[in-house]
Amino acid sequence: MTIELEPLLDRAQSRQVDQTLAARGVVTALLMENAGRGAAEHVARIARARGVRHIDVLCGPGNNGGDGLVVTRHLLTQGFVARAFALEPLSRWSGDAAIMRDALLAVAPTAIVHWDDGADGVVADAPLVVDALFGTGLSRPLEGRAAQAVHSLIGRAVIALDCPSGLDIDTASALGAAPRAEATVAFATSKPGLHTGEGLMLAGEVFVAHLGFVAPISDERTWLVRRCALEPRARQTHKGTAGRVLVVAGSDGTAGAGWLSCLGAHRGGAGLVTLATRARDRASPILETMTLALSNDEREAVSALSVAAERADCIVVGPGLGRDPWARAMVDAVVASSAPLVVDADALSLIAEGPTPLRSQTILTPHPLEAARMLGQSSAIAINADRFGAAREIARRFEAVTLLKGAGTIIAHPDGRAWVLPFAEPTLAVAGSGDVLAGVIGARLAERSASPTWHEAAIEAAYAHGAAGAALRATRGSGRGALAHEIADAIRFDERS
Repeated sequence: MTIELEPLLDRAQSRQVDQTLAARGVVTALLMENAGRGAAEHVARIARARGVRHIDVLCGPGNNGGDGLVVTRHLLTQGFVARAFALEPLSRWSGDAAIMRDALLAVAPTAIVHWDDGADGVVADAPLVVDALFGTGLSRPLEGRAAQAVHSLIGRAVIALDCPSGLDIDTASALGAAPRAEATVAFATSKPGLHTGEGLMLAGEVFVAHLGFVAPISDERTWLVRRCALEPRARQTHKGTAGRVLVVAGSDGTAGAGWLSCLGAHRGGAGLVTLATRARDRASPILETMTLALSNDEREAVSALSVAAERADCIVVGPGLGRDPWARAMVDAVVASSAPLVVDADALSLIAEGPTPLRSQTILTPHPLEAARMLGQSSAIAINADRFGAAREIARRFEAVTLLKGAGTIIAHPDGRAWVLPFAEPTLAVAGSGDVLAGVIGARLAERSASPTWHEAAIEAAYAHGAAGAALRATRGSGRGALAHEIADAIRFDERS
């Protein structure tokens, strides 16, 4: 099994990298020069592809602005018509940014102009603008001229340095106005907030400009998943070693949720799948799925379910199950079993409503509204305001690996580690998509010959699920109109050669 990961550094870690390199004797102005030169290469490539010669660089008063001055100088040497717009008077610049100010003026004495938002002032008006205003250090909403400068970028063709100004890279949420960049050039490593939630939409395509030194990272805790590949199955694999998945799901009116989870488990590689349901319509749309009819009598249903759970290698519980006392009894029964557990949909809400102690062999799969219920929040807005924080808090509070769905799905471990998936797929925005994902996770956990860890199973399943959405969109030519069962049928796992 191979999971290719790219480390993502938050605000504090990025600052620590710079401080550590400086303590080792690296001249910090050299880091700024290398970062700016690397960013200029990406800006120049994008500009040439667009047929653009005029580029404006809007520079804040700090290090991000200093990076912008380096970009301006290198663009000039490559033949572009480039101007740097300084948000503050040049006399106020200090440190490495002042060094880069002097270097640019030595090359082009008129290349730096003072930005003014007034009607008669000087404004950036080139067809391509580089956002070098505030970078990753921003953690509070902007005011005054700073906010006006950021607002002037909205609706423009923008390339951001390190992150779009106005975005909090730790929470992936905008702190007021923020431009939607066509591309972001991150320095040293990419950043968490560029790959999920609102940040994913604002960052555009993300590139990395390296500093010329290996970033000294000793406390990695967040990664971007670049690729997943599984070991090919042994030729002697049979349905027992492929894994037995028990899906406890579905009620009258929501029977389809259970069937979709079963289909996800089949496509995820399970050797044998059984649906345990109280839905009266149990005519199987999937010939390969076995069924277990659960009585409406709680005691009888728990007894039958407990027997079935003993034979399962993994149990998926919750899709379409309902939230009445009968459903709670089923959740309590599977939690009391020894099989690995995937908790989804209605089962998450039941766990949030009352004490149902979970065991360590559990993966939780909430969407933002379910996550809000689990954390006692009133709506999904608070969850999306800090997706990493929410996923980590659920994992810590319930002591279970947590998969927070949405654009840039996050998998969080109870120990604080987190992984973000590289997909924002509108094709997956359809009822039943999450039910399919729960089944795929169940299949990965059930496969005896593979034995992935809990977070690895979640990563592998979520990657295959996102890739299926991308493949469907490519096939259909649109992110609209796909059905959940088509997502399941598009599930594929890359295998190592």
